[in-house]
Amino acid sequence: MGVHKKTVSIRILNKLAALTTLIIFAGLLFFYESTKERYYAEVVNISGKVRGGIQRAAKLYLGNDFKDLKVVIKQVNVDLQHLEKHVEYIKLPVVDWGKCYHPKNVKACWSRIKESFTVPPTPLSREKILKFSEICWIEADKLTNLYERIVSRNLFILNAFYAGIFIASISIILLLVRIIVIEINQNLEKRASFDALTGVLNRATFLEIFEKLSKNSTYFPVGLIVFDLDNFKKINDTYGHNAGDRVLQEVAKVARRHIKKTGYLVRWGGEEFVILLPKTNIESARRIAEKLRALIEQLKIMPCGAKVTASFGVTEVREGESLEEAFERADKALYRAKNRGKNRVEVEPPKPTP
Repeated sequence: MGVHKKTVSIRILNKLAALTTLIIFAGLLFFYESTKERYYAEVVNISGKVRGGIQRAAKLYLGNDFKDLKVVIKQVNVDLQHLEKHVEYIKLPVVDWGKCYHPKNVKACWSRIKESFTVPPTPLSREKILKFSEICWIEADKLTNLYERIVSRNLFILNAFYAGIFIASISIILLLVRIIVIEINQNLEKRASFDALTGVLNRATFLEIFEKLSKNSTYFPVGLIVFDLDNFKKINDTYGHNAGDRVLQEVAKVARRHIKKTGYLVRWGGEEFVILLPKTNIESARRIAEKLRALIEQLKIMPCGAKVTASFGVTEVREGESLEEAFERADKALYRAKNRGKNRVEVEPPKPTP
């Protein structure tokens, strides 16, 4: 159970780490979008201004308004410079690597127009302006449409990222809730099945296990060991109940480690424990009890330093026999061990069947 609880805790920590990462990523994405968003509108706006400025310059030239023409030429030059600079800000990492969105065609067309602004105008220069202004309008319109598509794409990708992060965050939160609920249920189940002080099985769970074992002949013979700590009341009176609890915990730990996965350890009540050993005959159960008795005798439980011993009663459960009958024999053997000086193992075999 400890390993499972650790695993569950690691799972929770992993989900929290993933959720934290997503939140941080969402924050960075929001910052990125907020800093870039103004450039999205600005690039499209400047591109439109360049398109309009070129057309206005052509009309002013054809109308012989050379004073305003100088102002417009200067403004278009400035707008193109800004456009070349700001267009880099609408490029997305990875998606736009190696791509160039600079207004090269519009700049080249604008240069031709400026070269044709001869004063005074001639029929040839007017013809060139009409021709190049039409070409520039088409190129500038294509460029503006391109920037609009890029901006729309960027907003779609960023919003898709937001949606993905939101869905992933909700999924992780739901997983966290599910893991926590499972852990709570398992803890409740553990509390219902295990003794709170020693961590071994409680009596109710033991009875359920015995009922299941008794219905399957492959588990027989079944060894039954009942053991009781000697002079436990004296330990409580001398060293206090906290020391007594510590003794019970240490004895349970030794017993659980000794039988490992071969049997079931139960705290029957107070200082009395029961061990159920499937596929174990009475002689094997006696050897297990004797080894456990020696291990308990060797315990040095600090800080009280109390010497702990236990008396054991061993029997074998026959197939089809009730638990009460087997317990009666084990209790009889335990009572005999107490009367013969304690810290010993006594065996009470079942009576031969006629």
